[in-house]
Amino acid sequence: MNLATPTGILKRTLPTRWAAIDFETTGIWSRDPSTGVIEAAAVVYEGSREVSSWSTLVYPETVLPEFIISLTRITPEMIDAAGVDRRVARAQMTDVLRGCERVVAHNMGFDLQGLRWLGVFIPASKQFCTMVNLVPENEKWPKLSEAVDELGIVVEGQPHRAETDARTAGRIFIEMVRRGY
Repeated sequence: MNLATPTGILKRTLPTRWAAIDFETTGIWSRDPSTGVIEAAAVVYEGSREVSSWSTLVYPETVLPEFIISLTRITPEMIDAAGVDRRVARAQMTDVLRGCERVVAHNMGFDLQGLRWLGVFIPASKQFCTMVNLVPENEKWPKLSEAVDELGIVVEGQPHRAETDARTAGRIFIEMVRRGY
């Protein structure tokens, strides 16, 4: 993986209050318009310090494929026991993101679809995608695991779970700011 030359757009300064987000879903939005959210998470930071985290299982309003169960280890039984409907998840996500100057995701294009599915709007001026901004324009966008390996980020928790992946995206963003992106 070739890293982009740091542009200094972030001015080596972390926002005062910001959040990293992630979604686990039943599929890929562009391939299946019936895709639904099964887990949503946000990790809130003040500068480089994590101050809170939130995650919830969500009723996806569609079938949970075996591949997704195997990838995430989220089962229909787990969703039945602890899942919330999208209106509840929308209200919770909105509360968590209130006051955040920036919202970070590793694949913001995908996560914007999760936000839209919930009914949460984030202005473009507040969005930052670590995946797109980490590599040169014509380079293949890195998977989260590739960015982790390249930057030496420590992953805590189970990959392909929303809170773990949101926290990992947050750590990638912190490292990008440190490196002058």
